[in-house]
Amino acid sequence: MKVNTSQMGEYAVVEIDGEVDAEHVAFLKKALQPLKEGSLKGIALNMTRVPFIDSTGLGILISLMRQIKEQGKKLRLVGLSDEVRSIFEITRLHKVFDLSESVEKAIQEMR
Repeated sequence: MKVNTSQMGEYAVVEIDGEVDAEHVAFLKKALQPLKEGSLKGIALNMTRVPFIDSTGLGILISLMRQIKEQGKKLRLVGLSDEVRSIFEITRLHKVFDLSESVEKAIQEMR
């Protein structure tokens, strides 16, 4: 798994490349920690290169969402593949998370 972080104004863009599963969740959690503590207004989590997510990965995203919202910040998931989107739909998490088709649209929607 690779995680690249950039910034667009007051928003972080996090690109995840690889599976978000039990094997990689500790790495992802560590990569996201500084963003939760910063002064950014929101995070766009670009998941276009995530081919699979398991229950452990979903748990990390739920935890991240809760922490971000408690701080008054916003979180949007971007570019879910068909397989990942179906997992979100089966678990009904597509109704819990804010989803966007592109990073640009996510930033626009968070403003």
